Amino acid sequence: MRAKSIVLLMLALGCGLVASIGITKVMANRNSHSSPVAQTQSIFVAMSDIPMGDPITPQVIKLEDWPKDKVPPGALTKIEDVEGRRPKTKIYAGSPLLENYLLSKGASDQGATGLIPKGYRVVSVKVDAVSSGSSLIRPGDRVDVLVHLEQCPTKNIPETTTRTFLQDIKVFAVNDVFALDAEEGADKSLKAQTVSLLVTPDQAEKVMLATELGRIRLVMRSPDDDEQTTGAGASAQKLFGVADGAQRDMESLLGPEEKKSASSSDAEAFLQLLSAQKTPPAVQTQIAAPAATDTWAVRILAGSEVSDTVLESESSDTASEARPASSR
Repeated sequence: MRAKSIVLLMLALGCGLVASIGITKVMANRNSHSSPVAQTQSIFVAMSDIPMGDPITPQVIKLEDWPKDKVPPGALTKIEDVEGRRPKTKIYAGSPLLENYLLSKGASDQGATGLIPKGYRVVSVKVDAVSSGSSLIRPGDRVDVLVHLEQCPTKNIPETTTRTFLQDIKVFAVNDVFALDAEEGADKSLKAQTVSLLVTPDQAEKVMLATELGRIRLVMRSPDDDEQTTGAGASAQKLFGVADGAQRDMESLLGPEEKKSASSSDAEAFLQLLSAQKTPPAVQTQIAAPAATDTWAVRILAGSEVSDTVLESESSDTASEARPASSR
């Protein structure tokens, strides 16, 4: 009986030992498969938005580690493969720099056709110092395009008018300059003779027609203003109608909160000025009482007739000089 118990105990211990060894191996294998070492690769990404056609410099890109299985094909990893090249399209911040996104080195020296986006055209208009914004327009600016048309019934122009027919158009080039950097004189103005606009094919036709029918003028606009306005144009009848006023609130460079603070300060200063002024004392008008008049009762005897009368002095100052009529 005792020997049988010992055998059963030894058998139980052996089974437990085998089970513990098996569990240990299973857990070790699971841990080794659950935390593999991820492989990464350093690629160049944009630190900020890079406009189309702008040269890429080390200041606008950085190396970033990406999981190797997430790296897109054509990602650039060497600075010499990136520096000085120009993007074919706008590259947004955080996007990787890919080979097919960039022009080859020196492509900008061969012409500007590589910078024209697919589906767009570049049309040039002749300008002078006035119609080009007094040499303020530079490549990359945004403009509206106006046309002035003289009355000509034979050309289906019923009245003299000025119209805005294109809005928020990008200036592709000024003269033969289509990209400005520090070496090309980015801080200098350009004396424009021709301005090239980046437009769609339909817009290019409108520019050509407007050039033949009338005079074109370019109007600069804020790069942050992409609002499209609608209007019937300006005519002589509108010009000599009610005058339009300026909107000073819109012209201010202050933000809404700054405007509110400035307005509150002006109102408080005005109220303080009013409270500082004292109310002038009321003028009291005294009406002098009429001077007392001296009177004398006199009885006059004339024969058998008796009459009573009252004598008054002319003023208080002459009262002492008054005499009864009977004594005169």
